[in-house]
Amino acid sequence: MLKRIVPVILSIILMLFLLSIFWRDTPGPQKVDFDQDLEVDLNIKELTLVQSGQDRNLWKLDAKQAGFMRKENIYLLQEPAMTYFGAENGEPLEIRASRGRIDQDSGTIHMWPDVKARSGGLYTTAEKATYKEGDAHVLLEGNVAFTGSGITVNTPMALIMLEEDTIVATQGVKTSIRGN
Repeated sequence: MLKRIVPVILSIILMLFLLSIFWRDTPGPQKVDFDQDLEVDLNIKELTLVQSGQDRNLWKLDAKQAGFMRKENIYLLQEPAMTYFGAENGEPLEIRASRGRIDQDSGTIHMWPDVKARSGGLYTTAEKATYKEGDAHVLLEGNVAFTGSGITVNTPMALIMLEEDTIVATQGVKTSIRGN
């Protein structure tokens, strides 16, 4: 009786051992730790996306790492950097943050928590930036600060109008001018 059970038990142990080895090394759902542990279907290193239109690139997005969730149709981004090229002769707008998310169904890009933007001599910080495909602006939220040419403007929320090269801030605006 023991001679019959021992080979079965050893076979089961061997199969479980092999399964554990191959399960870790095969592609498939993996955990990605951006804000929380989420299972992703595809883990991507050095992601680059480009949106083109009207015979020119509109924007380019690079990320150090991304996780794609097929069912939700979203990318989770680590260290995203977006460049919006804007008008023909205008300065490009560069936006960076530690984390980001692209919702492909809505065409929306979210970046947070330590947003830094630069265009020409204007430097911007915020807690969150949102760009929606088809909108001609980037929404900045949370402790937004614009600094350049000796002036700092603080506001809780602002819009960077991409095609007009202007900024709209209508609530809680505080301005400080530094002497040269």
